[in-house]
Amino acid sequence: MDAPIPVSILTGFLGAGKTTLVNHILRERHGYRFAVIVNEVGAISIDGDLISRQDEEVVQLNNGCLCCTVRKDLVRGVQQLLKKGGFDYLLVETTGIADPGPVAQTFLNIPALTKLVRLDSILTVVDAEQLPRHLADSEVTREQIAMADFLILNKTDLVDAAAAALAEQSLRALNPHATILRTTQSRASLNQILDINAFDVDRKLALNPALLDELRTPAHGDIASFAFTFDQPFQQEALEDCIQKLSEQTKIFRSKGFLWFEGNPRRAVFHGVNNRFQVFWDRLWEKSETRSSQLVFIGRDLDRERIQAGLRGCLA
Repeated sequence: MDAPIPVSILTGFLGAGKTTLVNHILRERHGYRFAVIVNEVGAISIDGDLISRQDEEVVQLNNGCLCCTVRKDLVRGVQQLLKKGGFDYLLVETTGIADPGPVAQTFLNIPALTKLVRLDSILTVVDAEQLPRHLADSEVTREQIAMADFLILNKTDLVDAAAAALAEQSLRALNPHATILRTTQSRASLNQILDINAFDVDRKLALNPALLDELRTPAHGDIASFAFTFDQPFQQEALEDCIQKLSEQTKIFRSKGFLWFEGNPRRAVFHGVNNRFQVFWDRLWEKSETRSSQLVFIGRDLDRERIQAGLRGCLA
C-alpha cells in the first residue's frame, strides 16, 4: 500500500440526509473505488439496504452506535476491508445519534489503523428545515456540527432564504471554521469534499479539548430505538394516518422502513423526520421473496407497546 487510504466520516442528526449523500457520492463520476461502513441504531438494517451498490463493498454494523457499543466492530470492519482490498477510499456513515469525536479517535489513535488509513474529513449533514428543533432537542447535534470540516446544509428547498441564512448563522456560531455547502438531496460537489486533507485535529482541540475525549458519556443516553417486523400486509391509508398521529403526539425524531402494502406488487420505502414523512414505491417484490414490513422508530420517551398496537391496527 503506497499511501494511507483516505477516510471521510459522514455524520448528522437523524434524517438529515446522510444515506442520500452516500448514494450521491457512489453514483457520481469520481475515479475512486469506495468501501462503505454503515452503522445503524436499530437491530433492523434499513439505510444499509438503500445504498446503491455497484462494485462497492458495504459493511453494516447494526444495533449500536459507533461512538460506544460497536466501536470494536468498527476497527474489525476496517481491518477486514483493508485485508480484502480493492478500494482506495473509505466512507463511514455513523448513526444519527453518534458523537463523531470518538469515531475520529478510532482513526487517530489505533496503531493498527493509523499507518493504513488517513482521516480526511468529517462531513456533517444538517437538515435546514429541522435544525432549530434538532438544536433544541439534542446535544449530539451541536457536537456533530462543532466537529465538522464540512457542513452540508441540506434540504434548503424546504426553507426560504431568510431561514437558510438563519441556519447558517447558527452553524457559524457553533463552528466558525467549517466550510458550509447548501444542498438539496445532499448533492454536494465531490471535488470540494473528498480527498483534500481537511481534518485538522489541532484546530479542533484548540476549540474544545474535550471533543476527542473517548471517556465522555454519550449525549444520547435518553434516545431509544424500537424495531418492528410484520408478516402481514398493511392497509396504506390506515398506516399513513397512524404514523401521522404518532409523529404529532410523540417525540419520534426518525422513522424509516420497508413496507408491504395490500394489493401492491412493489415494496414501499418509508422515511420520516419528526412529523414530516413520505412513502415511495421501490422495486417489485421477488416471486421467491418472503414479504414482510420492517419499521424502525427512534426518539425520546417512546412507548413501544403503544406504537406496536397502533401499527397492528393497520394490518390488512
